[in-house]
Amino acid sequence: MRRMRPGDPETRSLDLVGENVTQLKKLFPSAFTEDGMDVDALRELLGGAPAEGREKFGLTWHGKQRSAELARLPSDGTLLPRPAESVDWDTTRNLMIEGDNLEVLKLLQKSCAHKVKLICIDPPYNTGRDFIYPDSFQHGVRNYLALTGRLDGDGGRLSSNVETSGRYHSAWLDMMYPRLFLARNLLREDGVVFVCIDDHEVHNLRAVMDEIFGPENFVATVIWQKVYSPKNSARHFSEDHDYLLVYAKDADAWTPGLLPRTDEQNAAYKNPDNDPRGPWKADNFTARNYYSKGTYPITTPGGRVIEGPPPGTYWRYSERTMRAMDADNRIWWGRDGKNRPAVKRFLSEVRQGRIPQTLWSYAEVGHNQDAKRELLERVTFASSDSVFDTPKPVRLIRRILTLATRPDTEDIVLDFFAGSGTTGDAVLQANAEDGGNRRHILVQIPEPTGHTDHPTVADITRARLRAAAAALPAAPDRGFRSFALGESGILRWDTARQDVERQTLELVDTVAPGRTDQDVLYELLLGRGLDLSLPVERRTFGGVAVHCAGGGLLFACLPAPETIGRDRVEALAHGIVDWRKELDPAGEVSVYFRDIAFRDDVAKATMAAILDQYGFPFVKSL
Repeated sequence: MRRMRPGDPETRSLDLVGENVTQLKKLFPSAFTEDGMDVDALRELLGGAPAEGREKFGLTWHGKQRSAELARLPSDGTLLPRPAESVDWDTTRNLMIEGDNLEVLKLLQKSCAHKVKLICIDPPYNTGRDFIYPDSFQHGVRNYLALTGRLDGDGGRLSSNVETSGRYHSAWLDMMYPRLFLARNLLREDGVVFVCIDDHEVHNLRAVMDEIFGPENFVATVIWQKVYSPKNSARHFSEDHDYLLVYAKDADAWTPGLLPRTDEQNAAYKNPDNDPRGPWKADNFTARNYYSKGTYPITTPGGRVIEGPPPGTYWRYSERTMRAMDADNRIWWGRDGKNRPAVKRFLSEVRQGRIPQTLWSYAEVGHNQDAKRELLERVTFASSDSVFDTPKPVRLIRRILTLATRPDTEDIVLDFFAGSGTTGDAVLQANAEDGGNRRHILVQIPEPTGHTDHPTVADITRARLRAAAAALPAAPDRGFRSFALGESGILRWDTARQDVERQTLELVDTVAPGRTDQDVLYELLLGRGLDLSLPVERRTFGGVAVHCAGGGLLFACLPAPETIGRDRVEALAHGIVDWRKELDPAGEVSVYFRDIAFRDDVAKATMAAILDQYGFPFVKSL
């Protein structure tokens, strides 16, 4: 049984650079030498000419390269389970994660890669009053813990990006670039992202998203009418709208859902001739485009001869097709049978929905005041000052869900600027209405609110999710598992330290002090790229507890020091073997033991031998 080492894949988040290099080597092996990648060779393989210079079209700013490098750095943190803050912990598949979304997105790279159907975010607008995430290049998690008061030390401070700052736009772009870069990796090939933004940064955001997603994957800029009355106090214009930038992972692979047809649209369909196919609407039989077979005379059922189509037009169908349609009662000649022909378009045959347009009025999807009212219905605030200035209405998110998700395919919806929790609330409401099984993953930093009733924004997010769960008993999954970003609970060898002997003694047990079995179990799930919502079961064999996650994909035995003696090894090993056989998981099975739980090397070696005999190739100790 090999002990887990610092370089093992489950000890860190996904190495994006290494993954990219691996994929490139598979595609273009001749572009690599013993010294690494030959950029010129790769360019030639792709049919490109030699580079003439470094200048290219696109948005650049001071700090852009650092932001790109920051996105590629692995995270050294983990996500700590918080069952007490959760709803229906044992059964829910929804997640609410408190923490810096940059580190969280890094930690989700393994378990959520290419699985998210919809990303829907409402980031800070950079109006000068917004909270901006001050990322650290070297110590992402420790920087986050210091900023949020979870570590001692001076650290930084959660602050606004005031317009007097010399790096006003750059600071905002530094925040957005790495997060969007990482978010794209999580999308399915048929996935899509909606980003809400206003005039302050829409131009910069469009340029950044063109670079990350590719301009060919731009779908639309939606204009949302966010207020129901003009602001008469405005200096120049009343700002009545925000934007939604829509990008697909692959525009050829994503097709938007249809919006429900309105009663007004359906009212245009009648059935004056009692056609058994139901209501229909008359459509023009002529067209302006030239058609070589569209200039013949027609004799109507009432005997009227029509010499041809009106000047400048053509019959839409050939004479042969027209006769076949008439035989099938698909042409309307008027009540007396003498009118110019019209095509009968049956309501039962038209697309059962309407194509989305790029202008969304508040009458259709709500406005900011609706959103505030909805939030107050869910969460009680001691003061009206505590309420968000610009929350998004549920109807707005519900429309996005209609366009981007299906109710029956377990689509994952990710919002890593969760704010007041509108996205989670909207997912629960949609599922309650159509019986769907959509899942949500919300991420929110514990930004201080300055109020004692809800000290942080993350507290508001959780409060709203709890209230929504209580108000929607019909929702198939009303719960959420709560997690918090923290430092890894599995200690690693620090190559920068000089005190080798002392560090060796400290790492006799690599489980950090104070960490529970559950903490370590979920860190192992993250490391192995398994879903944090997978069911977890606990059984005891030979007096030793074993945890099983994902229907047998991962087993973890993490008891107190020297618990597993030679007298317990066989019962424990065969218990795990039988449990796996019972579950019959489809996939590679991982087994982890706490190294100091073995009383001696003989017990450890015997355990490894038995599991190897029964086909457990992946067995490690912490």
